[in-house]
Amino acid sequence: MPRSKEQNEEIRAQRKEAIMQGALAVYVEKGYAAADIKDVAEHAGVARGLVYYYYKDKRSLFRDLFAHMFQLSNKHTRYHFSQEGTAVELCKQFALVMFHNLFERSLHVMFFFRMRHDLRELFTGEELRGLMWRDNNLQVMVDALRQGMEAGDVRQMSPELLAEQFWGAMMHAMGYLHRKKKSLRADGHDMEQIKALLTDEIEAATESCVSMLRLNRACS
Repeated sequence: MPRSKEQNEEIRAQRKEAIMQGALAVYVEKGYAAADIKDVAEHAGVARGLVYYYYKDKRSLFRDLFAHMFQLSNKHTRYHFSQEGTAVELCKQFALVMFHNLFERSLHVMFFFRMRHDLRELFTGEELRGLMWRDNNLQVMVDALRQGMEAGDVRQMSPELLAEQFWGAMMHAMGYLHRKKKSLRADGHDMEQIKALLTDEIEAATESCVSMLRLNRACS
């Protein structure tokens, strides 16, 4: 019995998702220059020819991967800041999720650490302005901080500058925690041990990021 249009679309979506996950794993491991379609197919568990069915070459595949990852990040950020809670509470939870992603979604974190080295290889300057991954995330945060200022929960200053400062502090902390994780891993600790050893530092990093948002009076 032939498959329905909906079934074919579902199979296509599943195959492309598998290819995206394979490309992500290969990219994190090797970077763009050393990546190979054969490796992507092996990680995805599909035939090499199937990858070429959807993508004419390596460049088109990894352009799609980058766009896919940017969309996922923007979708997560928009969803997170659409939830109930004060601006400070939402920013605190956002930072915690980002830090815990070092363990829960490490491939995603490593992609964003590595991707800046290949942006110019894959996209023109005009295309990058259209993608605006970081700007889109920051704008969501700016809107939340502006609302927090209006509600009296966040210190009064330029919300754009405050969002930049918060984002920068969070990224610096991510880099530090990533280096600590690698060091502990090299010393022979397993992932659960590393998470336990870094618990206090994750909490301290979160509080440090959030402290710049708060008013002088106690505010959580």
